[in-house]
Amino acid sequence: MEIVGMGFRPTDEELVDFYLKHKLLDDDPLVHVLTDIDLSDVEPWEIPEMLAKSVIAFKTSEWFFFSPVNLKYSNSKRFKRTTKSGFWKPTGKPRDVRTGDTDTVIGTKKTLVFQSGHVSKGVTVKSNWVIHEYHALNFLQSQVCISFFKKLVTLLGNNLCPKLQCIEGV
Repeated sequence: MEIVGMGFRPTDEELVDFYLKHKLLDDDPLVHVLTDIDLSDVEPWEIPEMLAKSVIAFKTSEWFFFSPVNLKYSNSKRFKRTTKSGFWKPTGKPRDVRTGDTDTVIGTKKTLVFQSGHVSKGVTVKSNWVIHEYHALNFLQSQVCISFFKKLVTLLGNNLCPKLQCIEGV
């Protein structure tokens, strides 16, 4: 089975134009190498263990999967991104995902950080769990492709420095 992407390090374009597009069209069995995980049903620290059983052996600190889109309200376009212990908070502006050959916009990429606690209770704590959420344009938003990783903080001299590191079995 050929997996698109070098050493399974797919580009943003490959994630949207191959994996997500064919997942939404349900027309290519190769996309099923990425599993489905509903982000509102699990906590971030449970995901690496779930993905340990994946067809793809992720050897880096970044994992990939699909997640269904759950709407906050039935008549709304706002996504539900809460879990039992917190929520995924968007950070920054969504960025365009473009094709390499024609520079056509084919999707968007959003960055979200997991916050423990709930806003309604007045106390939230930012975590090091981060996702990049990929959305395909010109499709009903029933699924998104997720790039998931944990940003580790290491002490360098007297400064705290965020650093991505390989997480074995975490």
